[in-house]
Amino acid sequence: MARDARRASHGAGPGDTGVGELHAIVFVDVDETLLTINSMSSFLVAHLRARGRSSDEVRAVVGHLAALDRGPDRGAVSRAYYATFAGERADELGALGERWFAGLGPDVWHAPVADEVAAARDAGALVVLVSGAPPATVAPVARAVGAHAWFATLQEQRDGVLTGAATDVVVGESKARVVRAVLRDRGVRGEDCVAYGDHASDLPMLEAVGTGVVVGDDPVLASAAARHGWRLLPSARGARAGLD
Repeated sequence: MARDARRASHGAGPGDTGVGELHAIVFVDVDETLLTINSMSSFLVAHLRARGRSSDEVRAVVGHLAALDRGPDRGAVSRAYYATFAGERADELGALGERWFAGLGPDVWHAPVADEVAAARDAGALVVLVSGAPPATVAPVARAVGAHAWFATLQEQRDGVLTGAATDVVVGESKARVVRAVLRDRGVRGEDCVAYGDHASDLPMLEAVGTGVVVGDDPVLASAAARHGWRLLPSARGARAGLD
């Protein structure tokens, strides 16, 4: 799902990222890359609490999803996560997302990434967020960071009510497809762009552009960084230590 947060002209030129390179478009993963938190988990807790679920119930749901995330089927955790929103009105969930984000402090931003993205945007680059999180969490982040466009997982709706299914999960190769579509739409070459990611599932997106930036110590991305000569930035998880 794409939304323009602040549409720039098609002819917007490359910007100076502050690290000695010019990039036309900056593609950025959200959770534990631009942010120090996993927005999906954080928002799920806010959603469950808003629906009156007890602390024990919240822990049980989050624990179940964490167990699935450690399993071999990466799709299982996504299906289970989006199923928790079945029966919710999309507009009400969006409003909850706004309140959730407003309640997060300034430490939610991962400074090594956020500062580079801001510098690139201010110099004229387009900023595009690409996330597997739901629209309710990605939209307020995109607006706050001044992104020109954002892409989130598409949730199936019927008459404005969520069915609990995700019809287009923006993870893995889907992120690369998003990047290629934006490049076609803007008439920009991939080699003139940069992408930031923290997880192995971000690798297709990073390899779809000319310059990848790896956040943290994911072994798959670290290996790719060594092959391609990509920069490494500190982990967002370390930046969050002691703040929760």
